[in-house]
Amino acid sequence: MYKRQGGSRSGKTFLLVRQVLVRAIKEPNSRHVIFRFRFNALWASVVLDTLPKVLRLCFPQLPPVSDMLNSKMGFLTLPNGAEIWFGGLDDKERTEKILGMEFATIYFNECSQIPYASILLALTRLAQQTKTLALKAFYDFNPPSKMHWTFLMFVEKKDPQNKRPFDNEFNYTFYLLNPADNKQNIAKGYMEILEALPAKARDRFLLGKFADDSEGSLWSVETLDQNRVLGQEGQLPDWLRVVVAVDPS
Repeated sequence: MYKRQGGSRSGKTFLLVRQVLVRAIKEPNSRHVIFRFRFNALWASVVLDTLPKVLRLCFPQLPPVSDMLNSKMGFLTLPNGAEIWFGGLDDKERTEKILGMEFATIYFNECSQIPYASILLALTRLAQQTKTLALKAFYDFNPPSKMHWTFLMFVEKKDPQNKRPFDNEFNYTFYLLNPADNKQNIAKGYMEILEALPAKARDRFLLGKFADDSEGSLWSVETLDQNRVLGQEGQLPDWLRVVVAVDPS
């Protein structure tokens, strides 16, 4: 398993989408999947933005996305018959359909937003037998707090459920990429925006650091991110009032 952690606009999504394509091109008729917590965010960010850029810059010999993409079913078919599927782990119907198949590669995009239970379920589908590819899972994210399962798994090399060290810790590889490593591909002035952020946000989005959230915090960045309603993903009800009741131990 490989994880790329880093700040905003560091190029980690581009590199991992390219890696998925390399593996798909290498193995005809193989099957691969890219997951994110919300399908709409995955479609807008990866399918409509990053994927066309990767194809144009790295694989100009391949047809454009529009010629290979089945928008209704949510997958792309390469000329060699390999497929790349796209799924949101918050969409039960779509997820059940995808999890009925086996894959040679799974890529979890922005996995700081994905619950660990969903990761474990998806990994049961990393099982396609091919002639040349070893099974691999890739992860990327802007780092959340040190309480998050990604820190335990990839930095401390511990099982996020029982906190015990992995017997096979060398199967978990960690890379740090930050915007400074990708300056030539970043819009002018963007680095100044990141540098002007408050300290906690700057550590996360510019320096790619895990936050030191206190143990047992009632509200965490991950919890808030997982429960946001953004854009056209849903509408808030017309509440008469909101009551928040907290009874901490």
